[in-house]
Amino acid sequence: MNFPLIAQNQNQATNGVTEMDATAPASGPQNTAISNYATSIAQEGAPASVPQREIDPIILSNYVETGGNYLPLTNNFGHWAGGYARSSITKGNNVWEGELNGQSEFGDSGVYFGGGDTFTINSSWYGSISAGSSVGGFFWPRFRTDEFINKKWLKQKQWITTFGFGYDAAKDPHRDHSLYFGSTYYFQRPWIVESGIRFNFSNPGNVFSPAGFIAITQGRNGSHYFTIRVGAGEEAYQLIGPTATLSDFKSQTLTIIWRQWAGEKWGINFIGDYYHNPFYSRGGPSIGLFRLF
Repeated sequence: MNFPLIAQNQNQATNGVTEMDATAPASGPQNTAISNYATSIAQEGAPASVPQREIDPIILSNYVETGGNYLPLTNNFGHWAGGYARSSITKGNNVWEGELNGQSEFGDSGVYFGGGDTFTINSSWYGSISAGSSVGGFFWPRFRTDEFINKKWLKQKQWITTFGFGYDAAKDPHRDHSLYFGSTYYFQRPWIVESGIRFNFSNPGNVFSPAGFIAITQGRNGSHYFTIRVGAGEEAYQLIGPTATLSDFKSQTLTIIWRQWAGEKWGINFIGDYYHNPFYSRGGPSIGLFRLF
């Protein structure tokens, strides 16, 4: 969900993927470095202890974005391709977000749709809840939901800790429950460092598959954001067909994101994504246009 920077490109269902890579739906576990702080600050609700000159009070509110992706896979797995549209609107202490994502993978296609709300509780706490479902596409979840609670620390609220819970019901019998722990630190602009670990429990089989990531972002609102993110961990399973599953393996990801303002209200979002597991590698671009309003 939100104005995603770390995990916004392919937006696929995780199907037991626990490294929080770039394949998660935008309404999934997306406590990204930029949005993690920005969504806690309403237009007129920035904490008094945080100087306004050091904070971009509105980063991900009131925007629309549309784009597409193309990612070839190795070992005769074909390619992934699709397009998306998403939007975010701020109302008071709430940031409402929604997305529509059409995708083709492993010889099948479908559409994912989801939405959520990130809400300010007080000057130190904020939370988020999201949910989504899909039509077609065996790789999309039948139902997915994620909930997060965030706490801001230190004098200028520049350190944020995150705890989250997720549930994913695949279109086969697999079900995932996960716990997420994350940390985000805002240095004197323009640097942000984020890390997180997810503990995933998949059934049937009661398979435990932990994974983590670290991301570094440079830039500022209205100019550009440049992010490098690396992730690694285990996957309980991954659907590659209606009745075909890859099970119990390790995977790694590398994602580079460049969000560049081309004007006061619009710009281009470019993502280069690479993913590797023992069965195939996947890599390619996602390009989108965003417009603020």
